[in-house]
Amino acid sequence: MMDLKELKKYCNPSYLTIRNDKIIVGNKGLARLSKEKMKKIENDFGIPVVYSRVFEEISERMGRFVSKNNIISPKDKILVGLSGGKDSLALLHLLEPYRRKYGVQIYAVTVDLNINGIRPWTESNKNVEKIAEHCKNLNIPHKIIAHDGNVVEMSKILSENTKGIEYSPCFSCSMVRRHVLTNYAKNNFESDSNVKIAIGHTLEDNSDTIMANIFKGNIIKALEPIKNFNETDVDFKDFKLNLKSCCMIRPMLNVSEEKIVKALVECDIEYYHDKDECPYSRHNGNGIRKKSHEVLESIEEDVPNIREMVISSILNSIEHYKQK
Repeated sequence: MMDLKELKKYCNPSYLTIRNDKIIVGNKGLARLSKEKMKKIENDFGIPVVYSRVFEEISERMGRFVSKNNIISPKDKILVGLSGGKDSLALLHLLEPYRRKYGVQIYAVTVDLNINGIRPWTESNKNVEKIAEHCKNLNIPHKIIAHDGNVVEMSKILSENTKGIEYSPCFSCSMVRRHVLTNYAKNNFESDSNVKIAIGHTLEDNSDTIMANIFKGNIIKALEPIKNFNETDVDFKDFKLNLKSCCMIRPMLNVSEEKIVKALVECDIEYYHDKDECPYSRHNGNGIRKKSHEVLESIEEDVPNIREMVISSILNSIEHYKQK
C-alpha cells in the first residue's frame, strides 16, 4: 500500500487515483504535479504515474457534478454496485480519491444474476476474477453475492400481473440488484445513516431513459443524482423481493460513455464487456431503450450536445411546473 505521508512530499494525493500498480492523475493542477515530479515519483516509488487528458476531464466533470448536487459528504460509506463494465469500473476509480478528499469509505459489491440460466457475474468467470483484481489493486473490499431468481421469469410474472405494462428483464434485473445491495448495506451498516449506494449511470443512460418514457407514453422522468428510497416489498406470486430503504447516488450522470471508454483505454484499465454476454442488453436487444439510444445517437451527429439538451429540457420543465 502507498505511503501517503511520503507521497504528500511530492504532490496532493487527493486528486490522484492510487492503485498498487499505478497512480492515475485526476487533476494535474490541483495535485500540483509537473512532468518532473511525475518522473521523480515513478523513480522513488517504483510504479508508473499515468496522465490521461480524458480521464482528467471526466474526473473534473464528475467532481463539479458531485459538488453542485451535494452527492457525497464527509465520512460517507459508499457501496458501489460493480459489474466490472466500463461505467461501474470508471466510477470506482473516480471515487477512490474521495477517501482522501472527504474521508469516505468505499466498498464494492458484484451481484451474480441469473438471466435465464446465463450468469455473467458468477465467481468462476475469468472476467469476474479481473474485477476482483481491480478492487485488490485499489485496496477496496469486494464481495460477490449470488441471487438465483431468474430475472427473465420475474419480468414475465410482473407483466402477467400488471395491466397494460410489459416489464423487460432489465427492470427485474435492476430490482434484484437493488434488493441485494440494499440488504447488504442494511446487514453490514445497520446503525449507520451515512451509507450510500453508488450506481454508474451515465449521460446516455439518463437521456435514453427520458426518451424511452416519451416513446412509451409514460410520465417523463429523469434519473436523479441523489435519491432516497423507502423500504418496499415486491410480491407477485413467486416473485418476492424486499427492497430496503436506501440513499442511491449517481455521480456520473454528466459523463459520456465515449469519454469513459477513451479514459479507461488511455489508462490501460481493462474492463469487462459484460453487456455482450447478456441477450437483453442495449447492445444485443431490440427494446425501446435501444431505439431511444439510436434516435439520439443519430441526432448527435448534427447536434453534438443533444443529450444534454434533452436532460436540460426535462429538468427545466420540472422546475417550471413546481413554481406554478
